[in-house]
Parts: sequence; structure tokens; C-alpha cells
Amino acid sequence: MSGATGLLGRALTKLLIERGDDVVPLPRGAEVPPAVDVVFHLAAQTTVPAAREDPIGTFESNVALTWRTLAGAPRAVFASSDQVYGPRAPVPTREDAPLDPDGPYAASKAAADLLARQLPGVVVARLANLYGPGDAQTTRLVPGTIAAVRAGRTPTIRGDGSAARDMLFVDDAAHALLALADGGTPGEAYNVGTGRATSVREVVDAVLSIAGSDLEPEILGGAPAGEDGRRALDVAKIASAVGWTPTTSLQTGLRRTWDAAG
Repeated sequence: MSGATGLLGRALTKLLIERGDDVVPLPRGAEVPPAVDVVFHLAAQTTVPAAREDPIGTFESNVALTWRTLAGAPRAVFASSDQVYGPRAPVPTREDAPLDPDGPYAASKAAADLLARQLPGVVVARLANLYGPGDAQTTRLVPGTIAAVRAGRTPTIRGDGSAARDMLFVDDAAHALLALADGGTPGEAYNVGTGRATSVREVVDAVLSIAGSDLEPEILGGAPAGEDGRRALDVAKIASAVGWTPTTSLQTGLRRTWDAAG
């Protein structure tokens, strides 16, 4: 597994160990050991602002690394992103929608998505916005909001708060990757999300409610590049193929994430 120490990697490692599998962390750029049965490629540059600052490094991390990691793997699941569809995709978005990425991060994930599906044995999981306990990336919405509120600071909202995302709890995503490793069809892409678009303001207000806080978020305004629009994924395909559906509500997931940060 590449990216084993990340948010999704930790959740997936826990599930694999619980069911009795051996997990081999794969260092960045290393070749896949010959005894490995399934590769989960999760390592990537994962934040939109960082991608804008370093687009070349982002393509190295998200495209070249994907090819080096997956080429020759007997079977693999590649963690793609809902951002490959771009901001103009219909909501909820099906897998047959055209890839229309906006910005360096989304473009790098779309390129890797296309490459991965050319390799034998690779199943692609197009993941919604993940959140959950242990995410240290405070530039992202949920961990940034929780960190601010726990510190007694006013949480900030980039844009006007109306941008909406499909928010998926990390444990649900890990279960989806296991299901796709066992039963997904190589060469196919599967959406992994909830099917519901939740606005940034709704997420921030939910965290404040869970915290019992009367802080009022600061609205920064504008439309940050790559972060506007509404996104949600149609998950009928994965439900039909492997029987996966998400089980964690946003309120429950945010509560678990809040409690784990205490």
C-alpha cells in the first residue's frame, strides 16, 4: 500500500489487519514486491492550494508516481478523485460523464485516472471529499474548522460558503476500496461518495453545533480557483457491482472526528 500513513491509508490498514491480511507499506517510488497480491495506491499530493503553488511537483507526485507504482502490479485499486469531472458536471455525477478537470490538482488526477485504466488489473475509485479522525491537513475544510473551533478561533470560509461537496467519512471509503479490490472490474472506474452535495457553510455550521460554540464563521468571499461549484457522486454503479453503500451520516462522522481531536 502506498500512502499507508495518510488519512485513508490508516483506515484501510486497520480494516485489512482486522480481516487477517498482511499489509506492506510501499515507500514512495518503490517497486511493488513480487509477493504482493493487491496494491492500494493512495499516495498523492492531495490539496488544491499546494497544487496551484507547485503544479510540476504535483504532476510528478500524482501522475508519474502512479504509473511507476501500478505498472506491473498483479491487481490494484487506484484512489482517484471526484475533481476529475470538473465544476460543470451534472449533479449527482455518473461515471460516464466526461472528465473536465479545472486546475493543476484536478488535471493531475484526471491524467492519472486515464493512465491507471490502461494498465491490466487496475480498478479506479473516484473518491468524494474524505474527512475523518486524524487528518492533520488543516488547509482542508473539516480539520481546519475543527482545529480553529477547538482553539477558540473564528473558523474561516474560503469563498461565500455556497460551494458544495460530497462529504464521505473515511471508514466508508476504506470499506469501498476493500470491496473494489475483491470484486471490482479492472479497467473500470467507480464513484465512491454519498450522492449528496453539502455546502461549505453547512459543514462549518455542523461542526459549530457539535462543539456547542457560538462562534460566527468569517466569510472571506471570492471564488477560490478549483473550489467553487457543487459536486456529488452517483454511486449506483459501485452499489450494483460490489454491494457497497456509505453507512455513516455527516453528523455522525463529524461527531466522531470532533471527539477524536479532543
